[in-house]
Amino acid sequence: MSKLKNILLQLSLILFFMIFVIAIRFEPMTKTFQFDYDEGFNLMKAVLYSKGFSLYSQIWNDQPPLFTVILSQWLNSFGHSIFSARLLTLLFSAILIWCFYQIVFFELGHFAAIVATFFVFTSWLYIRLSISVMIGIPSLALAMLSIYFLYRYQQKYNKVYLILSGGCLALSLQTKLFTVFLIPLILLQILAFCSQSKEIKTNRLFLLQSISLWLISLVFVYSLVGILYQQFWNQEQLLLTHLKQTPDSRVENFNNLQYINYMIHQDYDYIFLAGIGIWAIISQKQKKGLLPLTWLITATLILLKHQPLWYHYYPLIAIPICWLAAYGACLLYNLFSQNIQKNFQIINKKKLILPASLVVILISLIIITPPNPRGSVPKNLELMQMILKYKSLTNWVFTDNHMYAFYNDLIVPPEIAVISYKRINSGDLTFTKMLAILNKYHPEQVILTRWTTQIKSEKSLMDYINANYSITYTNSIKTEEHYVLKNLSKVLNHL
Repeated sequence: MSKLKNILLQLSLILFFMIFVIAIRFEPMTKTFQFDYDEGFNLMKAVLYSKGFSLYSQIWNDQPPLFTVILSQWLNSFGHSIFSARLLTLLFSAILIWCFYQIVFFELGHFAAIVATFFVFTSWLYIRLSISVMIGIPSLALAMLSIYFLYRYQQKYNKVYLILSGGCLALSLQTKLFTVFLIPLILLQILAFCSQSKEIKTNRLFLLQSISLWLISLVFVYSLVGILYQQFWNQEQLLLTHLKQTPDSRVENFNNLQYINYMIHQDYDYIFLAGIGIWAIISQKQKKGLLPLTWLITATLILLKHQPLWYHYYPLIAIPICWLAAYGACLLYNLFSQNIQKNFQIINKKKLILPASLVVILISLIIITPPNPRGSVPKNLELMQMILKYKSLTNWVFTDNHMYAFYNDLIVPPEIAVISYKRINSGDLTFTKMLAILNKYHPEQVILTRWTTQIKSEKSLMDYINANYSITYTNSIKTEEHYVLKNLSKVLNHL
C-alpha cells in the first residue's frame, strides 16, 4: 500500500509540474503559431503516419522513428491540435524534471535537488523547449530516465534496473541520436557504482555481467524499434543527409565558441555556482560527481565542433551545469552551517568571509544578467485566410512551411514531410525532385514562405507553377506567396 501511495505521489508531482507550466505559459502554448520550423516537420510526419503512410519508404524522415510514432498516437487520442501536441512535449519535460530531481536527491539530498531542479527549469529557453513540438526534450527525458534507473540499481543492485536503464537510453537514441555520447559515460558510472562495494569490486564476473546486461538491453531495444519501423533499410535519409553536407561558407565560418557564449549568457550565475561545484568535486574527491562533470566536458567539446550549431542543443550543457551547481550550493550551505551554530550563538566570522563573498558574487550575477529571449515564427493571417478559402477543394498542399497545412487539417506529399536546410544543402531534395512531386500529386495549393527566393530562382519550377497555378496572394516584399490550381478558383465560384 505504501508503494502505491508513493507511486501516486510521484505521478501527482509530474501532473503538478505540467499544470504549473500550462498556467504560466498557457497563451504561448495555445496562441504561438510556431516556435520553430521543426514543429511543422514533426507534426506533419505524425499526421501522415496516422493516415497510413510508412516512415522512410514513403514519409521522408532524417530522424529516428519513435517520437513520430508516439506523437501520431497521441494526436489520434487527444485531438489534432497544437495545444495537444505541445502537451506531449511538456509531459516529457515533466519526466525529465522528475528524474533530474530524484538523481540529485540520491546524490546530495533534498536541498540540492530543489536548487538544481529550479535551475534547470529556469535555464535559457528550457520552458520554451518544453512546450515546443521538437524531439530534443523527449530524447533527453528518456536519457534522464535511463540514468534514474541506473541510480536505482546502485541502491539495490537489482538487475531489472540495469535492463530498464539500457532500454530507456535505446528509446532516447530512437528519438534523437544526440544522446549517444552518454553511452561511455554511463558505462563509467556502472564501473564507479560497482567499485563502491568491496565485495563487487573484487568480483570481476559480476562487473562484466552488469556491463554486458546493460549493453545487451540497449542494443536489443534499439534494434527492435529500428526493425519495426524499417529504420535500418533507409540509412540514406538518417545518415547521409547529415554527413553529405556541401561546403557552406556561412556554416564553416560560424564561430561555435561565440554562439555557445551567447547561449550561456543568461545562465552565468548557474555557471559560477557550477564552477564552485567542480571545485568541491575535485577537492573533496567526490566520485559521485563524475557523471555530470564528464557530461559537461564531453557535450561542450562536441558542440564546439558540431556544425551547424542550433539553439535547441543548449539543454545538453544546461543539464550538467545545473547538476554541478547543486554541488556548489551544497558546499556553500555546508560552509555556512559549519560556522553558524545553534541559533547564531557561535559565529566564526573569519571563516564566513569566503562563502559570504561567493554568495554576494552569485547574487550580483543573478541581478546583472539580463534575460535572453528568442523570437518565434510569425503567422500571416491573410495567408491563413486564403488557405482556408480553398480548404474544402484541397487534397494536397505543396509548402515549405508545414504549420500552415497542419493548422488547416491539410497534408503535404510525404516526400516533402521535411524541407530543411540540411536536406536541401545535402542535395537530397533538388528542384528537379520538387518538380516531380508537383507533377505526381498536382497539389491544389502551393504555399511559399521560407525558401521562396531559392524556389523562385529555379526557372523550370516556376514555369510549371505559372503555367498551372494562379497566384492569389503575395506579401509586400514577395517572400510569402500563395498559389492555387487555375481551375480551382472557377470551381469555387460555381459552388
